[in-house]
Amino acid sequence: MKKKILAVILSAMVALSLPTAIVAEAYYDFIDLDKKSSSNSNSIFNENINRILTIVTAIACIFIILAILRAVISNIKKSNSKPKLKKFPEKMIPYDFTASISSFIKENDKKFDVQKFLEWTKRIFCTVQIAWTRRDWEKIRAFEKEELFEQHNKQLQEYIRLGRINVIENIDIIDAYLHKLVVDNNFQNLTVSMRVTMNNYVIDEKSGKVIIGNKKKVIDNIYLLTFTRSSGIKTNMVNGFVMNICPNCGATVRSENAGKCEYCGSIIYTDEFNWVLLNFESVDENFVNDNRGIIFLDGTNQF
Repeated sequence: MKKKILAVILSAMVALSLPTAIVAEAYYDFIDLDKKSSSNSNSIFNENINRILTIVTAIACIFIILAILRAVISNIKKSNSKPKLKKFPEKMIPYDFTASISSFIKENDKKFDVQKFLEWTKRIFCTVQIAWTRRDWEKIRAFEKEELFEQHNKQLQEYIRLGRINVIENIDIIDAYLHKLVVDNNFQNLTVSMRVTMNNYVIDEKSGKVIIGNKKKVIDNIYLLTFTRSSGIKTNMVNGFVMNICPNCGATVRSENAGKCEYCGSIIYTDEFNWVLLNFESVDENFVNDNRGIIFLDGTNQF
């Protein structure tokens, strides 16, 4: 980045030399003209006006070039401010089985669109983090399995009891793909691997001071999000959004928006008719990579 900034500065110095020279020349010419005889006062007056205009124009050029230089340097700094991604050991990177898993699901679920599904899972991830920071866990009820919801809610209540806020911000999802599909007679469990960078720290609720972590430190992690749905359920997706049907009034509701139907206020549980988050964990040194892709728990098939 230093080399880029130096190149910009040198270019600007060359560009600035021209209007600076013009200013200097115009100034000294103006002084010389002032020393001349006043016999040709009208002509000299006109020349003086022209010289003054030349000086003003040159000064304006200098300010414009300086403004451009400042903007260029600022953009260079921003483009180089993205955190460097850490290098994960190969064994900690989940295998990518997007193609085979997607093909298998589409055999019985024609509307399944893997790219739209992955975009939806990214929105779910962000919604979970935002709700966690805002300590508004009811919004998660619609797309977390009841056991996982209660587990997360219990953890959040402990933060509230201690007067702490776990701030998660600047979320950047680097990539997401299908890692594993587990199938049995009752359910399909689909695991998504998601690499994410973000800031993650804890502040005191009253003082706002950081008590755990660092505001400026960027966390780089791989997460495994496992979604489940009952066997035989088909994809209900509209314009890239996974849609749910309210069991009380029949209204169509976007699953990542809220845990309640916006029309009648009923709590919506999605696991019986759509994908719902079953498990959420980060990959660590104890992670065991699974190279099977699609797993049939009855043992009759393996893709």
